[in-house]
Amino acid sequence: MGEHPATDTIASIPKVELHLHLETSLRLRRLSQRRGRDAGPIEDAHLVADPALFSGYDRLRRLRYAGRAGRIPDVLYTPANIATITAELVAEAAAQSSRHVEIRVGGRRGFDLLGVRGMLEAMTEGAGSVRHLGVGHGVIITVVRERGPEEAEHLVTEAVACRDCGVVGIDLAGDEENYPPGLFTRALAKARSEGLGITVHAGEFAGPAGVWTAIYQLGASRIGHGIRAADDAALLDLLRERRVTLELCPTSNVRLGLIPSIAQHPIHRLIDAGVAVTISSDDPVLLSTSLTRELTIVASAHRLARETLVDLQANAARAAFLPQESRENLERLVRSGAKTLGLIS
Repeated sequence: MGEHPATDTIASIPKVELHLHLETSLRLRRLSQRRGRDAGPIEDAHLVADPALFSGYDRLRRLRYAGRAGRIPDVLYTPANIATITAELVAEAAAQSSRHVEIRVGGRRGFDLLGVRGMLEAMTEGAGSVRHLGVGHGVIITVVRERGPEEAEHLVTEAVACRDCGVVGIDLAGDEENYPPGLFTRALAKARSEGLGITVHAGEFAGPAGVWTAIYQLGASRIGHGIRAADDAALLDLLRERRVTLELCPTSNVRLGLIPSIAQHPIHRLIDAGVAVTISSDDPVLLSTSLTRELTIVASAHRLARETLVDLQANAARAAFLPQESRENLERLVRSGAKTLGLIS
């Protein structure tokens, strides 16, 4: 695919990020530490096992616990703090030349302590405070499989009621091996009927079957990760024909032990198969990464040309949970910006 561009060139590419978790507790702890305050003791220290001893979803659980270093005090969950960490996330995106981000939030404690609307209104306020940076945003509510279909239906109801808070979609995440998509058919059907976008974490900790069912049973137009789709030629055909977009997060896959290295990531096979793929940072605080870093390491390992990197951003623009006209405008913004920078002709 040609010689990969330099890091400074990649940093300047106008970007769209679709798979970006707010990671409320981690950002609240970092905020508290920056203010010189103790964010609370580590609870149940014996549970902080070395994540490297585990793999897949078990490793993710332990990474999150170790990164959080215990329970975050309830007192940190204030509207002002949620607004601050959201503003910081958007500012981080702006520093990477992002033009649009979709922010996922699904922490039970934040919703319990502030209410779903209270949490989302605080996020809206935070994003609004940095509107001058020129980054559009939408909010995706994450439904965690382990919490069951009843909570999923409750969150979808709340999401529909909070469309004015910037909610654009529903994300089904969590333990895909033990909680199949079929359990959440009713909840996500309601979300679709109300015009919310559907994205599903699938083909990450389990095989291609989860991607098939996410598309057929849940009506997903985007798949979070989806790397196992590369193992199923018929599924690749389906993804291409239906224009289902994969939200690839390479560092996340390596850190969770799902692939040995970035060089062995299946992105090249997916692109060659004509599948619409995008790149995201997933949990940037937890994984110590960013969208620019993800694009840089993938471009280096797979020798992606600058035109290909711009295409990845255009794919993300087309798949954003926005009205069609807004998606088209966003894609034009990405391509015109890249052309102005001399990245494409």
